[in-house]
Amino acid sequence: MKQSEVLTTALKLAGDGIPVYPLAPNSKVPLKGSSGYQDATTDIQTIAGWFEHVPRANLGMRLDQAGLLVVDVDRHGKTDGVQTMKQLNNQGKTLPSDTYIERTPNNGLHYFFRCATRLAVKRHINLYPGIDVLTDFILIAPSMINGGAYKSIEAGATIQDAPQWLMNDLLPSQRMNRTPEHASRIRKTWAGRLLDELTTGTSEGNRNSYLTSLLGKILRTGCDGGTAYELLQYANERLQPPLPDKEVNTIFKSIIKRI
Repeated sequence: MKQSEVLTTALKLAGDGIPVYPLAPNSKVPLKGSSGYQDATTDIQTIAGWFEHVPRANLGMRLDQAGLLVVDVDRHGKTDGVQTMKQLNNQGKTLPSDTYIERTPNNGLHYFFRCATRLAVKRHINLYPGIDVLTDFILIAPSMINGGAYKSIEAGATIQDAPQWLMNDLLPSQRMNRTPEHASRIRKTWAGRLLDELTTGTSEGNRNSYLTSLLGKILRTGCDGGTAYELLQYANERLQPPLPDKEVNTIFKSIIKRI
C-alpha cells in the first residue's frame, strides 16, 4: 500500500462531507493520544496533518454524522454470515449488490447504505447470525490488518439507500430502546444509577479504574459471578477502544479474590 493512498482517500471522503479519523497502523486502535471516531472531521488541514505525522495510519469513517450504516457480514467466526445472507435471500431479504461494498482482510463483506432514520442503538451485534449492523464507525479501505487489505468491490459504486426490509428489522429494536416520556419522572434507585454507569463508559485513560469500580458495584448486587463477568464484558465492549480480554480477565480475577 502506497503511503499516500490512505491520505488521498481520506481527503476525497472529507471533500464529499464524510468525516474520517486515523487509526494506528495495522490495527483498529486509535492513534495514541486520540479519541478514535470522536475525532472524526472533514477539515482538510487536520486530516493532512494526521497522515503527515503517521503516513501509514489506517483510516476510519464516522457513519452517524454522514447518515450511513454498514452491514458487516462476518466470515471468520463460528457462524458464516454469507450463509446467513443466502437464508435471508430465500426469505426475500436481499442486500442490493449495486451499493458500495468492501471486502475485509478476513474475506468478510461491508455493505454501505444511506440511512435517513437516526437509529437509537449504534451497533446491532448479531442482528442476524454472523451479521452486524453498524451506525457509529467503521474501518475502511485501503486500511490494512496483518498484511491483509480492505478493498472495494467496485470503487465507483454509489452508496444506495438501505433496503426497507432491513430498516423494518432495525426499527423494532429502536422502539424497544426508546426512553418513555415518563421515565425521567421515575425516582432513580441505586440499581438505576448502576445501569446508567454500565452504559455510559469512560475515556481511554480511565478504562481500568472504571471497569474495576463498576465490577465491584455489580458484585454488590449479589448476582452470580457469571452474570457479573458478562456485564463487565458488555461494559468493556462499549469503550473506545475496549481493553484487551487479558486485562479484563485480570480485573475480574483480582476483584473476585477479594470477595
